[in-house]
Amino acid sequence: MNTHYRHLRSIIAGLTLSILIAQDPFVIDSSLSNSLPQSIANSIKIADVNNDGYSDIIMSGYDSTRSGLFVDVKKGNGQGTLTSGFSTNFITYPDTIAEYLGGIGNLDLSDVNLDGNIDIYLNGSARSELLFNSSSGNFSESSWLQNMSVIHSDGKWGDANMDGKPDLFLMGVKQPADNILNELYLNTGSYLDEDPTTIFPALFTGSSAWGDYDNDGDPDLIIGGQTANPNSSVTRLYQNDPIGRLTEVTTADAISGLKAGAFHFSDLDSDGDLDLVMSGWNKIEGSLVTYVLENEPLGTFSLVPAQIDFAVAYGTIDAIDFNLDGLQDLVISGADNVSTYSGKVHSLSGRVYVNNGDGTFDEIKQLDGARTTKFVDVDNDGIPDLVSNGTTEIGNADSTFSHVYINDNSGTNDDPEPPSALTAFAVSTRAIFSWGTGSDDIDDPASLSYNIRIGTTSGGNQLISSSVPFNDSNVGQRLIREFNEIPHGTYYWAVQTVDGSGNTSEWSQQDTLFIARLVASTQSLPGVYYSSAGWADYTEDGIPDLALTGVTFSGSSITNLFENSGGLLSQDLTQDIQAVFGGHLSWVDYTNDGHLDLTMTGFQISNFFGGFKTSFYKWQNGLYVPDLDSEIDLDVNYDGIGDNWVNGGVNGHHWGDYDNDGDLDYVQGGFDNYYVRHLDVFYNDNGILRLDTNQTHLVPINPAIVQWTDLNRDGRLDLVTIGADEAQSLRMRVYLNNSNYILTPSITWESEIFGVTAGAIAFGDYNSDGYDDFALTGLKGDGELITYVVKNVLGSGFTVDGTPLQGVYYGKPSWGDYDSDGDLDLLVAGQSSTEGALGSAPATMVYYQDENGFTLDPTLSIDSVGISFSQWGDYDADGDLDLFLSGFKANQDVVAQVYDNLESIENPNKVPNAPYLLDDTNIINNRVNLTWTAPVDPDNAGGGSTPEPGLRYQLQIGSEDENNDHAVSTGHYGIGEIGAINRTQKNLRNLPEGNYSWRVRAFDHGHAISNWSNTEYFYIDVTPPTIDTIRANYVSSDQVILVVKFKEDFYLDLNTEPSILVTHPYYPDLGKEGTDDDSLIVEKQSFNGDEWTGVLIIPDSIDYSGKAIQIHVQGAQDDRQNKMEPASIFKTPESIISQYGGTAISEDGHVSILLPQNAVSGDISVSITSQNVPPDSSSYIYEVDRGITYLISDLYDIKPFEQSLDKPGILRIGFPDSTCLITESLNQYFNLNCENEIACADLNGEWMAMPDSGMTPFIGMVDTSITGFLPVLKMGGSQISVGGNSYMQVQIDTFGTYGTFVTMDTTLMSDSIDVETIVCQPRIFSPGGSGSVFEFTETNIIYSLERSEEVTARIFNLSGRLKRIIRPDFSSQTGHQVLNWDGKDSNGDIVPSGLYIVTLEKEDGILRTTVGVLNR
Repeated sequence: MNTHYRHLRSIIAGLTLSILIAQDPFVIDSSLSNSLPQSIANSIKIADVNNDGYSDIIMSGYDSTRSGLFVDVKKGNGQGTLTSGFSTNFITYPDTIAEYLGGIGNLDLSDVNLDGNIDIYLNGSARSELLFNSSSGNFSESSWLQNMSVIHSDGKWGDANMDGKPDLFLMGVKQPADNILNELYLNTGSYLDEDPTTIFPALFTGSSAWGDYDNDGDPDLIIGGQTANPNSSVTRLYQNDPIGRLTEVTTADAISGLKAGAFHFSDLDSDGDLDLVMSGWNKIEGSLVTYVLENEPLGTFSLVPAQIDFAVAYGTIDAIDFNLDGLQDLVISGADNVSTYSGKVHSLSGRVYVNNGDGTFDEIKQLDGARTTKFVDVDNDGIPDLVSNGTTEIGNADSTFSHVYINDNSGTNDDPEPPSALTAFAVSTRAIFSWGTGSDDIDDPASLSYNIRIGTTSGGNQLISSSVPFNDSNVGQRLIREFNEIPHGTYYWAVQTVDGSGNTSEWSQQDTLFIARLVASTQSLPGVYYSSAGWADYTEDGIPDLALTGVTFSGSSITNLFENSGGLLSQDLTQDIQAVFGGHLSWVDYTNDGHLDLTMTGFQISNFFGGFKTSFYKWQNGLYVPDLDSEIDLDVNYDGIGDNWVNGGVNGHHWGDYDNDGDLDYVQGGFDNYYVRHLDVFYNDNGILRLDTNQTHLVPINPAIVQWTDLNRDGRLDLVTIGADEAQSLRMRVYLNNSNYILTPSITWESEIFGVTAGAIAFGDYNSDGYDDFALTGLKGDGELITYVVKNVLGSGFTVDGTPLQGVYYGKPSWGDYDSDGDLDLLVAGQSSTEGALGSAPATMVYYQDENGFTLDPTLSIDSVGISFSQWGDYDADGDLDLFLSGFKANQDVVAQVYDNLESIENPNKVPNAPYLLDDTNIINNRVNLTWTAPVDPDNAGGGSTPEPGLRYQLQIGSEDENNDHAVSTGHYGIGEIGAINRTQKNLRNLPEGNYSWRVRAFDHGHAISNWSNTEYFYIDVTPPTIDTIRANYVSSDQVILVVKFKEDFYLDLNTEPSILVTHPYYPDLGKEGTDDDSLIVEKQSFNGDEWTGVLIIPDSIDYSGKAIQIHVQGAQDDRQNKMEPASIFKTPESIISQYGGTAISEDGHVSILLPQNAVSGDISVSITSQNVPPDSSSYIYEVDRGITYLISDLYDIKPFEQSLDKPGILRIGFPDSTCLITESLNQYFNLNCENEIACADLNGEWMAMPDSGMTPFIGMVDTSITGFLPVLKMGGSQISVGGNSYMQVQIDTFGTYGTFVTMDTTLMSDSIDVETIVCQPRIFSPGGSGSVFEFTETNIIYSLERSEEVTARIFNLSGRLKRIIRPDFSSQTGHQVLNWDGKDSNGDIVPSGLYIVTLEKEDGILRTTVGVLNR
């Protein structure tokens, strides 16, 4: 257990010890005892509260005679006496168990606010008080801790998160709600905040203790008490990890549960680790127990063989080397006699034990009535004395006591010597302070402890305080103190030694440590040069990952992805990405699936190919797979090399939405593999990149710097390029994006000043005026190396701002607010000289920006690298910009280093507020203008924030119809300017019709991204309104009400009224100017958004009654300014006056029916409605012996069904007069879907007239009473032509469902209604009409000849007068023949209305029929 040295010394010490054991070294000092308060206390603490170099005594507890909880301070001095110091009391009530025992609670000491003065925390008896020391030993209440009322409590200080500030663990019961409280309160430097990360058991009536039992440098925690069950005893040990996370140790089987217990960590065996003493009530034993546990092996507790046979409840334990043998001795005091699970206390007592060094302890003193006891060097002789408080008779106020026992040991104990060899350094976010051992005349080095003092001023305590209670240590026995994170700056520090008797040395010589704002991290990345990298959260866990390309020290090239897991970057071995170097890399979701894709340009050596390569990799279920669909890989000459594979350098490609359709487009420049210069723009076509051949003004360049940016803030991305054309003209060329999204050269912006090679550019709004500026590095044509900061003068041109900075080439500048002061700072890295080998003169500079411009930060120690790449990004998500830097060092080493930024420890960059007041109401057709209000970027702790014009925005637009929140504009971006918007609006165009969602967020100069705004929704409507239905009703003989109902998916524009006209049935001169325009205007009555109502007044001079009308509608538009196509619809007014007859027509104009006078007995409403059954040659009916029958028109319902007519009506249905015959090797058929001769020719068919096809057209009536394959009554019909269109017409005597068919049935003739040998169709017609399809202006005289012969037709009125003679132009042929009569007599006058006799004179006889003329 002990070292050989310690063992020998113990033997020697034992000779002295044998003499001391027989006597009690502690002698009561009545004078000192009388100077102490006699109130019974529950806590005694020792510390130098007034910083005079002498220990003071602080006592606290509940005393009913003082009306509650008290605190008394007795000040020590150089004379060894005690004088009164601070004293106060808090009026309260007692804990029920210990009203006469001093209460249940405690007092603990620490320098909470790091001002160099010991502060007090007091709890119990329904109080919780934090008292700050005013430096003179006077205390006042602090508001750092929330107001609480706690009972049965205990609170202890310990630096849980190793930040130098003491944190507080508190257990107890909160009043008045009786809630059990077990919380860790972390010290923020301004208040104590509850830590929600650790869940403790609900314990009270117990205690706790901090101690680094596993020697890892951070304090661990033990707690014990009872649950809500009074017959319970629980103890839990928590191990602390380096970041302040407490984890329960479930393997500490030797540690028993205690109620009303006390714990104390101490190195009892002098082996350099902390052992444990614990005493209290144990449920298993049913009694009071004391356990001494040895920490052996390290971190594991086991009971020592010989235990102490004395135990207490509600007590205290202290350890010190009071006999100067180098071993820690003990004092235990408290309630030694209890009952009712320690719920009742009967007596108090204490015992002092000497450590024998072999794991045993001998009792040397009994302290009757002692509730609490503490070691203290009252007389300043270096040898610990003892102070004890209690009562010899519980409940008797006269029996309380406070005793001081002076240790009369005749030995001497010199102060230890301070350590030497102080060393301090920073690694990543860790700061490490270490020192050599101190020395002591008694204790060996392993037994010594240390205090450390660290401040930001000489002798200061701002990081960790020098004020530590007596016989305690803020470091422990280790020779090192680590901090997880401390702010950057200069630190002054010193160390003092503490020996086993509580004596301290002088402070060591003060040393300093400077910690830069940027410190090298512990990330392990392969060193590369000719590299490119990019931060982006491709794993979608909320923290940035890293992609890295380049050439390694060995000469091989890599492209690796590194996953970020809690701030640790590790290579993603699941990815298979071909390596490139010397080019550019971008993270971008160009497929709009919400996942980042990866694009690279550069030089590639792979699969026997060495040359330039452009590579697109798409995200696919977490893996990156090559994208071979885009035209990037187009290989016209089939040489295996993409025609668009190029490399232009470190800025050789870029992404941006130049066409304002929402997705990200691509531009690249440089040489291809045949050393042809390129400057190519590819537009994004649903995730496939296609070359934009409309961009004819672009000048191909190499090397190529290309960048999308909205230079003039007109909402359209412009293109900035730098490079040499075919004529080696090296310059900047700017292409402004015009309103047609054509990139046009701008002479105003073009400049030779910015022509560089081996250069790089970084855009950023460094002056926060809303316009993008840039930094440029490179080699000019005259051999000068430059680094320019270039200002965009409010969108009118560029100018170099200030004095040029250190010039470099073969590098990459990078903007970022690394000091969180609200403005952009600049990192410049690269080769600083053109002399010597490339990479021999590397340089890395960080310029911070202030009111004086850009100034080199001399405090940073960053690798100087050439052939380099750099990018800022907050990879550890702590609120400041960290730095990635790679390249070639002067010693020929190759590095890739991440530098952690420590700014966030005291001055984290706050995220901007979210944008608000989103507006998407400005929508025209397929275009929308989205606007929002700029948020405020809150001031950081240091006072800086990004001005409103300096904020940039990211937009996410999804499609509700596609169920894709990223369909139009992705919401997943890498770190950088890709996709950033520099104004508070975004114009979008060419959006398909549908529903869309959108939101926006802001980011500042420190790349801190706000929350997304609220999500808003809009609808794109590109479909113009159409007519849904039209209703026409006669309300009188001269007045018709028209109701036009529109079909519109969005909203009609009520401010733009449609125009409704009706064509006069006799004069269809619609649209003609002057007196010839006889159309009728319908007077509007109302327009409510989807229905337009108007009144048509029929002129007195013209009889409209009962006639069909043609309604013309135009001019209606929706709110998106989609204007309807003009429409003409035939409509029959819904009341037909039987006295006059009438015409009804279908809305598509293909079907009409003419009813003569008195065809019906009363007024009826006639409608003709299509069933929308398309003609289809694939649908037919085959009848045996009759062939195939096809439907060649729609089917029409003429209603009311089964309406019988008193006189026959004339039904006319339009049909195609020609068809397409398709001939195949084994098949021949008619394609009725073919609409014209051209379409037929495309099908290799023969276009022929219907009569030549061998098929006979006819009108059929659907009759379900007919059984068989074809439930259609074949009615035959006559074929006529009206207005150049073919119709079949037939007489009908009932309404129903009709259509036009063709058949191969040879028994069916065109007019098969075999009523007479001669027939007139229609039987009633209206000569002199308009000729439109809803009026029959002539009749067809149909007859059939068995042989060719001459015929003559004669028309007589009923009086027998001859009115007209009609002969065919040629001799009639056999079969069905037709003559037409236009209703005029021989003089060309229209005959009056009436019945006329038609005769047909043949060689063998005369045929007769009749026809009716109805003049309207």
